[in-house]
Amino acid sequence: MSFQEIQVQFDTGVDRVLVGTLAATEHQVLFEYDPAWVAGGLELAPLHLPLAQKGFRFEMNRLPDRVPGLFADSLPDGWGTLIMDRYFIRLGVDRKRITPIDRLAWLGCEAMGALCYQPTLRSEQAQYQAVRIGAAAHEALQLFEGKLADAGILLSRIGGSPGGARPKALIGIAAGGDDFVSGTGALPEGYTHWLVKFSSARKNAVGPFGRYEGVLEQICLKTAAAAGITTPESRLIDDGSGLLHFAVRRFDRPTAVSRRHGATASGLLHADHRLPSLDYADLLKLAWTLTQDATQVLEQYRRAVFNLFVGNLDDHAKNHGYLMDESGRWHLAPVYDLTFSGEPDGEHWTSYLGEGSRPGRATLLKLAEAASIRKPDAVSVIEQVQSAVALFGHLARELCLPQSLRRQLEKRLVPTVSPT
Repeated sequence: MSFQEIQVQFDTGVDRVLVGTLAATEHQVLFEYDPAWVAGGLELAPLHLPLAQKGFRFEMNRLPDRVPGLFADSLPDGWGTLIMDRYFIRLGVDRKRITPIDRLAWLGCEAMGALCYQPTLRSEQAQYQAVRIGAAAHEALQLFEGKLADAGILLSRIGGSPGGARPKALIGIAAGGDDFVSGTGALPEGYTHWLVKFSSARKNAVGPFGRYEGVLEQICLKTAAAAGITTPESRLIDDGSGLLHFAVRRFDRPTAVSRRHGATASGLLHADHRLPSLDYADLLKLAWTLTQDATQVLEQYRRAVFNLFVGNLDDHAKNHGYLMDESGRWHLAPVYDLTFSGEPDGEHWTSYLGEGSRPGRATLLKLAEAASIRKPDAVSVIEQVQSAVALFGHLARELCLPQSLRRQLEKRLVPTVSPT
């Protein structure tokens, strides 16, 4: 189509307010705030879509996802895009002709975060459905491996909006922890919103560690908590076959009905998460720019040190996030997508003052100095992270990780760093 437009709304879970109108021609993207939203003063994307400017025009080929980052954050990555593409193919739409606005319209009000897109291509879900984790995992993995031509109605609903390449779904979990329902909309009383990532019994189906992907992500998150990093609630779900799937409580859905606005570094900075486009110096500067809070800057530094020490190479621009409260104040979101890398000799997506492969202690201290973090504070962070990483073996044994895999990963950890 030569011209498309869609309304962007802000959905608190209680009411929806018009934010503005997003439109696209063949080569340009336009966005204009609604006057009432401007008057309200809530800055959703202060760096590239400031309220003071009101209207914007971008060259499409200069935007990593062909829409401004505020809206690109709503778009899923590999897994959600796979489900979405199958929907359009059923309608006879050539994949190459699917536009970002088509995708936003498909998401409608089931996108992550607080943004809502109207009109939507799908009817809004009024009822929640029971979910059997084992059946959902089996279907998702069959689709992921190309053994199914299309996702069923339920998986299309609960699996189409999350980011990341790994098969996953949005669910609600009852207070007792054993009942699961579809979790894209409001939940019944006593349920909370979670995201579950499916493990596979085979290696390389969803990652290099096969059935232990979920266990390792749980270990990594527990290690982060020991390092003093803000982490979300998480758990492992046994699907009845002994296969454990990793589930994390969603921080963009604090209650059964409410929604919270979030943004990634990729969206805030218009940085391409498919490329090594950021340095941790950029993230420390962003933390100060958004929050004006030195404790948030120190936490971002702590995360940088942690990613280095546990070998989390998957630290691209979309894996650093922020949340905004009702008054418009920003703070770091709880960490997410922490993982032990399957390629120990690779480089980080986000560099350390230009170094992508295991920078030394001197580089970490220079990074802290560049962000006006006091040296004693930086040293304290490094030591606390070292102590947390040393817990890996204990946590691995506690969660019954095979000894051979535990020893393999222990060799990749960085309990100390070189002086330089």
